[in-house]
Amino acid sequence: MYNKTIFTTLLALIAMVGQAQKQVVWENPSAFMGTNNASFTITKMEMKETETVMHFSVRFAPHYWIRFVKDSFLRTPDGKEYAVVSGAKTSEVESDLELDSLFWMPDNGLAELALHFKPVPLDTKEMDFIEGYDEGAFRFFNICDATTKKEPAWPAEWKNVQYAKDETLPEAKIEKGVAKIKVKLLNYKPEMKLNLVVDNFRPLGAKEYLDKVFPIADDGTVTAEIPLWLTRTAFVGIAGLTSDKVVIAPGQEISLLMDITSYPHHLLAMQGFLAKTNMDMAKEYERQQKEKTDYERCKALSQCNTPEERLFCLKNEFENCIAYARASNYTTAAKDLLCMEAEGDFVEFTRFFGGSYTNLMMMTGNAKISSQEDYSNLLRANDSLLVLSEAEKAYTYQYLGTPASPCSEKFWRLPLNHFDKDFNTKNPYLDELQTVYFLFINDERDWNEQADVAIKNFKYEDCKNVIIEYQKEQQRMAEALASDESVFFKKYDDVAPEQILQTILDKYKGKTVLIDIWATWCGPCRAGHRAMAPMKEQMKGQNIQFVYITSPSSPLTTWQEMIKDIDGDHYYLTDEQYHYILDKYESQGIPTYAIYNPQGERTYKIIGFPGIDAIRNELEAASK
Repeated sequence: MYNKTIFTTLLALIAMVGQAQKQVVWENPSAFMGTNNASFTITKMEMKETETVMHFSVRFAPHYWIRFVKDSFLRTPDGKEYAVVSGAKTSEVESDLELDSLFWMPDNGLAELALHFKPVPLDTKEMDFIEGYDEGAFRFFNICDATTKKEPAWPAEWKNVQYAKDETLPEAKIEKGVAKIKVKLLNYKPEMKLNLVVDNFRPLGAKEYLDKVFPIADDGTVTAEIPLWLTRTAFVGIAGLTSDKVVIAPGQEISLLMDITSYPHHLLAMQGFLAKTNMDMAKEYERQQKEKTDYERCKALSQCNTPEERLFCLKNEFENCIAYARASNYTTAAKDLLCMEAEGDFVEFTRFFGGSYTNLMMMTGNAKISSQEDYSNLLRANDSLLVLSEAEKAYTYQYLGTPASPCSEKFWRLPLNHFDKDFNTKNPYLDELQTVYFLFINDERDWNEQADVAIKNFKYEDCKNVIIEYQKEQQRMAEALASDESVFFKKYDDVAPEQILQTILDKYKGKTVLIDIWATWCGPCRAGHRAMAPMKEQMKGQNIQFVYITSPSSPLTTWQEMIKDIDGDHYYLTDEQYHYILDKYESQGIPTYAIYNPQGERTYKIIGFPGIDAIRNELEAASK
């Protein structure tokens, strides 16, 4: 009897163990988020015989909403899809989520949620979560057990990367050419639909900052070609996810190997021009992010009580940065770049303390700004916290006056009148480069006179050639725009601001008109364009005219390139005309939309993109 009881108990235990083993749990799984519209973290994946449950936390703005559609699914490597079933909570910590309905974030901006799916096989090693492929849809790729995640195999050409022991920066020399940037992403999937971005610097001979986007191919590769006049630093990265500062040069090529699902170490290796220096700069940028150097600077300054203490604090930080760079095992080129950055930061911060400190406070969350008035008040208060004497203003550049200094973005951010008095004598070539650069910032109405003076006084032919070529390019662009019947560039500059809106509307009498006021740098504006493209195609032939209005705040070259993909009539108005129309609509925000019926009466106006259905309904109503 005793042995039989033991045997029965053992059978029960074995059965219980068997049942317990019929589920797999991944705590804090590894995953790559394919969108950047909320702080969304998968905390646990439960795979059971009856269902698979994805637990996740969301950090988003209080009282904003998120939504998950009924068509969401999990997908395994064999291509099979497992549909979502519900968003029921599994504990008191979690909240119920109704599919296809708005979930409003609570006061603290934090929520714990769960999604239930049809059961994924228990031996699954990896899966994707797909809500959809439209812009803004939630997507997680390569979800797997973090404890068993395997590193991807490197391509053969990357397995034995050799770096130079040391590298130096080239001296400034204008040499027009194309910098080539090649990227290979490991663990990439076509559905990720990511883009390579090269930005954050204004090339010599250009009025606008570079902001180039290059779609990544299905195999995870992309090649970017950037026209340049001389060696420069630029930010290269994956849109919305990661970015590294690298040195690029005309006629030179760099290659980056990245694992897009690895965080925060996306960059694995580099080859080509100044590869070791670029790896060092990426390592340093990661260190600064990890050690939160911006927060430390803000904290140190907030503890200072007098202007003297603040100046001492900034000088001490500058000296520490220089000492750190010189003591590092980075290349000579990387050390020089870090010293230039430290010097540029020091000069900017001490000469423009009010604005610099205000922006630092905002960036680190140490200032509560809810209006333009709040910002202005804080700026005025901070302006008085550091006042330099004439002796203190007389700073002699140690690093940004060297022949290689144009390689650093800091060289181009310092106004000419903030270089020391002997700068021109020490290095007239660098002075001419700076003069060329700042000429392109001035208003176009003053351009010809200033350019003629500069060309006459320049000593170096290559600096003259930059300006001459720029003038030719502007003329070519203006002629191309003038020949396009759907583009109105400078054609209405003489129209009074109070007459410009009616002048535009008079062109389209008898038509329904949608006016879209936008700018090239406005993300929501561009998203609205993409969203409306299919609707515009469907409504062709319905006597509807789409009119797009922008201003000189949109860089001309970028605008000319972007409007090629936006069907409609395009107006590049003066600042006065543009802002008069916004005032007419009682709007200071973009995008702003207005709809007029065939009789020229305004039937609709809204600030911000209201969605395709709202636009379509209003257009159809105005057309009746």
